[in-house]
Amino acid sequence: MPSPVTLLGAPRVALDGLLGARFAAVGLPLGGHPDGPSALRAASQAYVAWREAAEAEAGVRVVDYGDVAVDDGDTAGSFLRAHERLADVLAAGAAPLVLGGSALATLPTLQVLAGKLRGRLGVVSFSPSLDLAAGAADARESRWRRALGLGACEPQTLVLIGDRGGPEEAESRHEALSLGVRRYSLCDVMEVGVAAVAREALEFAGTGTEAVYISVDLGVVEGGAGEPIGMRTSELGVALGIVARAHLAAVDVCGADRAAPWGATPSLGARLAACVVAAAAEVEQRDVGGVRQRRPAGRDVP
Repeated sequence: MPSPVTLLGAPRVALDGLLGARFAAVGLPLGGHPDGPSALRAASQAYVAWREAAEAEAGVRVVDYGDVAVDDGDTAGSFLRAHERLADVLAAGAAPLVLGGSALATLPTLQVLAGKLRGRLGVVSFSPSLDLAAGAADARESRWRRALGLGACEPQTLVLIGDRGGPEEAESRHEALSLGVRRYSLCDVMEVGVAAVAREALEFAGTGTEAVYISVDLGVVEGGAGEPIGMRTSELGVALGIVARAHLAAVDVCGADRAAPWGATPSLGARLAACVVAAAAEVEQRDVGGVRQRRPAGRDVP
């Protein structure tokens, strides 16, 4: 029987194999794109060498803890099963690397983090929408409002990057302003520059917090969600490489679509997962004698 395809060719493990891992991949195909996790794993085989280098050079070990069984007709049951698997990862001292279907995967991940972390959580979200609407029928459209209600994070440590600023976002824009959530629209990213935005985001999310959670909805890029404009894939890679220098509580990569002719493809999601692992390895290598070494200017591309 052939071995299962795993993220970045990492070992597929049971519960006892989580110990000593820095990241544990967990597939969570909630709310759309049900083949997203398997597509990301298949595309990630092109980046196996990145994982191997991270482990050999910096001791950053990655494992794959399989998929959560989900039923879109039973969201509560799916969330419960997700809680159990994600709690296993956190109890072992690893950070979940969640391979989502849609951005709905954020909610059970944050619910578990809210119950496990002792300090405050910083959040950086790359998404084409702000997802702060009150009373939205689709939980994805209110995921950050719900997260704030859970106490999983605070407005001052929540950073939203990449929304396209359409009229349908008027309510969420008002909420972001009134709550004090840090927002960088697509226009801000283009005007200020992606590296500057990412550094500011890392400062806001990382200051006074125990750890940072990164959420990536691949719909944020050009061609994602059927939109002709968006962040360029290279910009997203650069930004993620900078933000992932934080102490990470968890990361999710959602919205990969095998059918996408451009934009939110599994290949992009796989490359971003590899960027996260590489950034963690870089941080380990720069932490010499417990003193963080500053990266030289002009070397922000992961």
